[in-house]
Amino acid sequence: MPKQAATADGNADIVVLQYEDLLAGSDLTAEIERAFGYDGMGILTVAGVPGISDARDRLLPLAHRFAMLPEKTKAKYEHAGSFYAVGWSFGREKLQGRPDVSKGSYYANPLQDKPFDDAATIAAHPAFAEPNIWPSEELPALRGAFMEAGQLMHRVGCLVAAQCDAFVRARCDAYPADRLQHVIKTSRCCKGRLLHYFPIDTAGRECAASHEASDSAAAQSTDDEFSNCLQTLSNGRPCSLGCWWYRTCGEMAKMLNT
Repeated sequence: MPKQAATADGNADIVVLQYEDLLAGSDLTAEIERAFGYDGMGILTVAGVPGISDARDRLLPLAHRFAMLPEKTKAKYEHAGSFYAVGWSFGREKLQGRPDVSKGSYYANPLQDKPFDDAATIAAHPAFAEPNIWPSEELPALRGAFMEAGQLMHRVGCLVAAQCDAFVRARCDAYPADRLQHVIKTSRCCKGRLLHYFPIDTAGRECAASHEASDSAAAQSTDDEFSNCLQTLSNGRPCSLGCWWYRTCGEMAKMLNT
């Protein structure tokens, strides 16, 4: 079994795949094992993706522009019903027991604005099924830039998933061909997250205190939502290669795509 490469200081190198190799369907199972196998770090990167730099340049500055909008304006794009997993989220997550006001997040499905039409599905799984919301008046460029970057990342992710499928298939004859790639390609539950990091100062700490009470209830609701999903969709135990988490995600996608 290949060992994870290490730098001169003893730290492990992150595996880097070339986009052209992914596109050509080259055999990268050795690299997949280095990244995700027993000795892997559980992470890899892809280099040489056409258009990624331009997509980043268009999108990332918009995170700052949205974050600098008036608080009342940003509040219009919060969505408590989805446990703040759609639109703007600030101070709704906890870090060391306190609301995290070091960053703000804008969440959206990068593949489709309205992934589900069925009201019952949306009500049952709001964090995954609620439609996107966009600041169309205040920052109209955000939607296009977000969707462009997210869809590019999704296409690259599908190519990486195909390599993961090949790696598992070579070691398990019962593994369905293209299983992970199929889940990622056909899922309507993709979620993109655009982050803006704020400077930590006195104002931030005061803001944290004001968010603490409301955050407690929101965080508990979010925990309950994900806990219930996991308990409902998977009775398995953790196993090698992240199969437990993969099965949970796969069953979630399969259920919501029916």
